[in-house]
Amino acid sequence: GGKDTSYFGSMLFTRCVSGTRVVPQSQNKVMGGQEFVGFGSSTEDYPHSYLTAACAIGLSESEMNEFFSRLEKGFKDFFAKQKKEAKKKAAAAAEEKKESVSEVTDKAA
Repeated sequence: GGKDTSYFGSMLFTRCVSGTRVVPQSQNKVMGGQEFVGFGSSTEDYPHSYLTAACAIGLSESEMNEFFSRLEKGFKDFFAKQKKEAKKKAAAAAEEKKESVSEVTDKAA
């Protein structure tokens, strides 16, 4: 979703991956009473979130390799955090279900 996309963008920024911009899918903004549909995107209904990266003429191969290395680390960190969050949510849901079953069992006894 848009929140995850924006979070990924902030992760890249804090890892010194410069020149990137993430564009969440279907993000709308209201400014001065005017709604901008698909804000930040090149079209109102682009079907996916996406990432752009800028570079300058004269970029060296080592600078490019460093960029890709940092970008790859950003993706790995992002997916690791998502996996950790999913495990937390699953554990919380299992605990909630366990408590709910326990309450029903107690009432039946």
